[in-house]
Amino acid sequence: MDIRKVKVVRYSERASYDRDELMKILSRNFICHVGFIDEGEPYVIPMLYVNDDQYIYMHGSPDSRLIKIIGGGSPIVIAVTEIHGIVLSSDLCNNSINYASVIVYGRGSFVNEPGEKLRVFQLIINRLVPGRIGDTDLPTIDELNSVAVVKVKIEDFAIKKREGGPKISSDKHWEGVIPIVINYGKLISMNNKPIPRYLMDLVMNHQQIT
Repeated sequence: MDIRKVKVVRYSERASYDRDELMKILSRNFICHVGFIDEGEPYVIPMLYVNDDQYIYMHGSPDSRLIKIIGGGSPIVIAVTEIHGIVLSSDLCNNSINYASVIVYGRGSFVNEPGEKLRVFQLIINRLVPGRIGDTDLPTIDELNSVAVVKVKIEDFAIKKREGGPKISSDKHWEGVIPIVINYGKLISMNNKPIPRYLMDLVMNHQQIT
């Protein structure tokens, strides 16, 4: 019996339920949108996140409504979307977008142990800027205790993506794909410190990749 909470129905041929692919998409991004219900009203809030093989982690103020709801174990839905290109067709109704998206269902809990909190923040900075963890001041216990960290267990998920050009083609007008890439710009210094090598490498490597 299929017990999935989320299953792609429209364009089901674009769906995937492969966990390795889920990990790849989650691990190359760091912004998600979290959907939840509070007092009967639906909300969606963008959040910085990081993940490991089992959980998606977020942090915020202990007074945050979303953090309290996640930590309290309410059901949560998390969405991550990548836009890869604009697809142009001769037919106006057949223009589209190439993308990869994931929807994750789960329930959350608080991370209270200071060592585990520190691990989450280390995961976050390593995701954002590899190499920065060796070039930053670690938080004190009081600083760790002043921030709430939550984790959402990945209980169910679905991946949906579109690739390629227009599905219906003709020679009436130009057709094709406009690729969309995210590139890093020139580093902006806020003090007189020299730019670390790992930052220059990050920007250069990202530009080479794209």
